[in-house]
Amino acid sequence: MDTNKDTLTKHTTAMEEDDMVSLRDIIDIFLNNWKWFVLSVILCIGASRVYLATLNNVYQRQAVILVKDDNMGSGRRMPSVSTDALMQLNGVLTGTSVKNEVYILQSNQLIQEVVKELNLDVAYSMRSGLRTVSLYDTRPFDVTFTTEFDYPVGFDVEVTDEKGCLIHNVRYANPDVEEIESTFNVAYGDTLSAPFGKLVLTARNDQMEAFVGKKISVVRYSMETATNITQAKITSGEVDRESTLVLLTCNDTNIKRAEDILMSLLNAYKQSIIRDKNQVAQSTAEFIEERIQLIHTELSKVESELADFKENSGLVDVKANSSAFLSQSATARQNTVQAETHYSMVQYLMEYVADNSKGNSLIPVMGGVSDAGIQTQIAKYNEVMLTRNRLAENTKEGSPALKEMDSNLEQMRGAILTSLKGYTASLKLQVDKARAEERGLKSHITSVPRKEKQVLDIARQQAIKETLYTFLLNKREETALQLAITEANIRIVDLPYGSSRPVSPRRSMILLCALALGIAIPYGIIQAIVLLNVGVRGRKDLEKYTTIPVLGEIPQRTDDSEDSAILVAEQNDDPIAEAFRMLRFSMNFMKRDAKVIMFTSTMPGEGKTFVSRNFAAVLGLSGHRVLLVDADIRKRTQSRLSSLVTRQGLTSYLSGASDDLKSMIVSENNECNLDFLPAGMTPPNPAELLMSERLEQCIDELKKMYDYIVIDSVPAQAVADANIVNRVADLTMYVLRAGMIDRRYLPELETLYQEKKFNHLCVVLNGCSNRKKKYGYGYGYGYGYGYGYGNDRKRKSVGKGWKLFRKG
Repeated sequence: MDTNKDTLTKHTTAMEEDDMVSLRDIIDIFLNNWKWFVLSVILCIGASRVYLATLNNVYQRQAVILVKDDNMGSGRRMPSVSTDALMQLNGVLTGTSVKNEVYILQSNQLIQEVVKELNLDVAYSMRSGLRTVSLYDTRPFDVTFTTEFDYPVGFDVEVTDEKGCLIHNVRYANPDVEEIESTFNVAYGDTLSAPFGKLVLTARNDQMEAFVGKKISVVRYSMETATNITQAKITSGEVDRESTLVLLTCNDTNIKRAEDILMSLLNAYKQSIIRDKNQVAQSTAEFIEERIQLIHTELSKVESELADFKENSGLVDVKANSSAFLSQSATARQNTVQAETHYSMVQYLMEYVADNSKGNSLIPVMGGVSDAGIQTQIAKYNEVMLTRNRLAENTKEGSPALKEMDSNLEQMRGAILTSLKGYTASLKLQVDKARAEERGLKSHITSVPRKEKQVLDIARQQAIKETLYTFLLNKREETALQLAITEANIRIVDLPYGSSRPVSPRRSMILLCALALGIAIPYGIIQAIVLLNVGVRGRKDLEKYTTIPVLGEIPQRTDDSEDSAILVAEQNDDPIAEAFRMLRFSMNFMKRDAKVIMFTSTMPGEGKTFVSRNFAAVLGLSGHRVLLVDADIRKRTQSRLSSLVTRQGLTSYLSGASDDLKSMIVSENNECNLDFLPAGMTPPNPAELLMSERLEQCIDELKKMYDYIVIDSVPAQAVADANIVNRVADLTMYVLRAGMIDRRYLPELETLYQEKKFNHLCVVLNGCSNRKKKYGYGYGYGYGYGYGYGNDRKRKSVGKGWKLFRKG
């Protein structure tokens, strides 16, 4: 038993290894079903052509810009060691400027400016065949909406003539307005007051004639929707990581519109940079103007005070009275004036920085601050503040990025204020030192009249105010020059360019996919049919799942002949007759001395009766005496097909009712030397009757009379009669009908073979197709041998030969 199991296991493993689809199998599928494949490919390619006819060509335009570094002349990205390193040490995050510009180029603010400039919130289109064509630079009119719309609105315009048009099919997405079914006749240039708002149609006379009689669809989107649509067409990115080049790409169905979008975007981007730069200069100009007005008032007050004092004191030339003192104190006075001037400027700047109401304002750049570190801190603060304000325009208030930048700015402002306080303290020391030197000189002029000393004090205040006033006037002119400069820190390297060939749809790829789909659909259907077919498909299945010898294959009957028909004849060379002759020939290899051959099957309807009847006939045609025994004593199939009226038969002998076998045998077919032993009456106990010793006696006696005894037994899986009768058989032929028995039964049949439940079990496959298989991989080997069917019949060769025998 273990040996049988091991043999079965090894054979199953070998079958699994051999269960592969070969290239030849695939080629056979295509050749046998080429019409379906061709039809499927034609339909899929046709459908893809229709699909392509509904798509608009998408074209691509690109532009390249160079982002300049304000600190360097070249476009190479170099690390700023001093400022960036200092900011990172202080815990302030720094980013790559080019990546920031890449994001800004696709920001909602810039795209919205492009939409407004090009009026992209109003879309024009018309049907052309199966597709909808967008009209941009070529259209018969322009629509101007004079009313603000909160909801999208669309309508169809039929161009009637060069003076007016017809508006109908209005689509308004406002839920508060009922469906508009009116039709409006509008003259070009007139204002139309419709339920959805007011609009004006302006004719383009140079293009009107080509559109007369055609219908154009107009849709007005909200600004947000139009911005999102345009933004989806634009992409930007760095050309490479080692340069500051930025590549802008726009994909659109209209080439002119793609070029206009890129040019408008570049212009809007340049203007935004100029505005950002002017914000610093404008803030500085406002601060200087405010200080000039204040210093002017103070200077006027000091000059008036000096004039009044000289008039009241009668002093005209104070210098003549104190020339000796002035010559000695000239240097000290000059130092004091300079120190106090710087001190005042820094005081003003520190008050501005400390003012919390100006937390989101830029810090003025003052030349009076000679400390390079403070100047660098102020410049970096203004740069970060500009970035923060630009980010605030494109993000929601309270976003994490905005909060982080506000925190960084607060830290930087505090650091600047701390630096200014330290610098102010040092200037205060300088002022105190200069004043101390001046006071020391004053101690030597105690003889100078008190009024003269007052004049000197007033003159000193006047000099300080005049110096500060002159300095501010110079700064105001410098700031005005900065405001007059309109150059952005970018350079357009390539204007919008691109190929006239569309980038989408990829027609060759779509057609290739359609071709692949056209091949895959019928192939998948065929594979599904094969997978769903669980029946025994042919000899290949038997040899794959079992080791049982396959003696032969009987082709499927093409005519309506009954099971009782004997299709084999001496001069009959059709495939069925040849199959039975090959079966007779193969039997000699299986068991040459076999005299008693039993036929059985799995269930009724597999052709066991037909096969056994014709096999007995073909044995008789070879010159042997053959007896066909109907051992199916329950249904008596062979006896009923023979239309016998006798009640004598096998059961009569088995029951002991008669011992004369010769009297029970009838001649079935003299041409084939075939006799027949009927089943007899149906007994009440068929199994017990077949188990009696008289069955062996019957067979022994019949062996003396005939060369071959063919027993037609019952199906093996229906009742136990076949197993009982098999004890007298030399050879058991198990008939299987192709497509009828589930392949999952074959392992059970293999078990019967391995356990030797039947004597010399072999299989005969009935009902095989005599044509090439239309589905699957060609189970079976075909029939026909090229001999022809007679003088009046067409010679025919079907199949590839005959495999005589294969023993597992």
